[in-house]
Amino acid sequence: MDAASENAFKKINRPEKSIKIDKYINGLVDFRKEYSGKIWLEVLIIPGFNDDTKDLKLLKEAIGKIKPDRIQLNTLDRPGVIDNIYAVSRSGLKEIADFLNFDNIEIIASAQKRKDTKSYRKDMETAIMETIFRRPCTLDDLVKILGSHINEINKYLDVLESDGKIKTIRQERGVFYQIANKADGVKE
Repeated sequence: MDAASENAFKKINRPEKSIKIDKYINGLVDFRKEYSGKIWLEVLIIPGFNDDTKDLKLLKEAIGKIKPDRIQLNTLDRPGVIDNIYAVSRSGLKEIADFLNFDNIEIIASAQKRKDTKSYRKDMETAIMETIFRRPCTLDDLVKILGSHINEINKYLDVLESDGKIKTIRQERGVFYQIANKADGVKE
């Protein structure tokens, strides 16, 4: 279940016209009442589609009605079919998990596996680290400075963040990435 508002549901899932979000959620609630096995509910978060406070409150309410045994919070792992869609950072998913505030929630985004793929480039990781060592940057800043696609930069940020090399800080202009421990410097 990726959305609990009609607008987000249509944008993310592109359902057949007769399918409405309230009926979809009620179907999951009814299924929960009848099914005695374990229900795991995966929620895909896409920035600008279902991550604002209104949508997250509706998701929280729907999840509370469904009562899944486990909630898996996820984001894009590859570019979407629409331009300018990108993944949420690991820290962003953590903030959303904290907001939803369920005991049975886990983040399942695959940042740890990314650095094991052949396409993971240490030179890109180093370029990001050197850039934010000089000054904290937003995701958009890094895209402009490094000239790579937003999805590509975001993949590296997820790995660096999950490795504890960088951290995020929220400021008026947005979420900024910075070196986790500047005293350590850039080591590569």
